[in-house]
Order: sequence, then structure tokens, then C-alpha cells
Amino acid sequence: MGNSTGDTRAALVAAASKLLTQGGPEFVTLRAVGAATGVSRTAPYRHFADKDDLLSAVAAESMNRLTEAMRAGAADLAAGGTPLYRACLGYARAAMESPEHYRLMFGDFPINRPSAELERAADECARVLYDLVAEAQEEGALAGGDVREAGTLLWAALHGLVDLTLTRHLHEPRTVDGIEAMPTLLAMALGNWVCPKA
Repeated sequence: MGNSTGDTRAALVAAASKLLTQGGPEFVTLRAVGAATGVSRTAPYRHFADKDDLLSAVAAESMNRLTEAMRAGAADLAAGGTPLYRACLGYARAAMESPEHYRLMFGDFPINRPSAELERAADECARVLYDLVAEAQEEGALAGGDVREAGTLLWAALHGLVDLTLTRHLHEPRTVDGIEAMPTLLAMALGNWVCPKA
């Protein structure tokens, strides 16, 4: 690890992210993160006010990864479908690849004081989704209407699919398998929101 403040902070966030993967938010403490990075016992407190602040930093990085997954999906012309469909699929897959990070952002563990960094990451994620919704509406691939309302409905449906898959509620024989069927389910949902042809 380098000696700069930025390097130390990044190492602490990376350690917290790893601990989160291993045991969820309860497993992440400033003491454990300090021990994992080999810094002094007081070093984590020079970078983060408390556990909430540390988890906000982890959540911001996680949110940025979801945003990048949307962008990468939208840009992947070889994957087929509309940019919005590909972005949603990329988002869902990225969320399911890191379930503890997804639950940190959208589950029952509250971040009581989201940092400005986390708020910016969430705003950017929403902006990317709304831009893709607006583009799909302009191209007639999605029903018209208020972009924020359409984006909110899509986001809720997307999170419903992800959450039910992660909690193993979407599985055979009662329903289709959420992981295997995710591409089809998203295509069906978006297909049902296409503008009717005159």
C-alpha cells in the first residue's frame, strides 16, 4: 500500500467491501477493517467518522459499479435488444453477483447518514436510467409519459426481480428460475411497455 491518504482510504474501503462479502454489514467494523489493512488502530478513524460513514463509502463504490454495468450493457451492441434492455440486464447481473453489496444499498440495513459521495453516486445511477428511458421513449421502444415515473416503475420491477431471485423466491417448480430466466423476464416486461402501434 502506498503512503498517501487516498491510498489508505481506498485500502480501508476495499477491506470493508471484502468483509461485507464475507459476513454482511454486521461483520464490518472500523477495528476489523484496520486490522485487515495492517494500519494503526487509529487510522480508520482519521478517514471515517464511524461505521456508517465507512459503509456509505462502500455503498457509493457499489452504486458506481451498478451504474457502470448499465453503461456497459447499453453499449454492448452484440448482446441484442435495446440499449435500455441491455442496461437493465447488466444492472441485474451486477446486483446478483454481489448480493451483500446489493443488500447494503437496498436491504434492511440502514445507512443512517448517507454521505455526499453516496448521494452523488445514487443521483448518477438514476440519471443514467432516466436518460435510457427517455431514449427508449423517443425511439418508440417504451411507452411515453413522464420519464421519472416510467423510470421509477422500471426500477421497481427490476429490483423486484433481483430481490426475489436473491432471496430464492423465484425458483422451480413454483416459478421459473430467476437467474436463468432474468433475460426473458426483463424482455417481457419491457415488451409490455412498448408504445402501441397506430
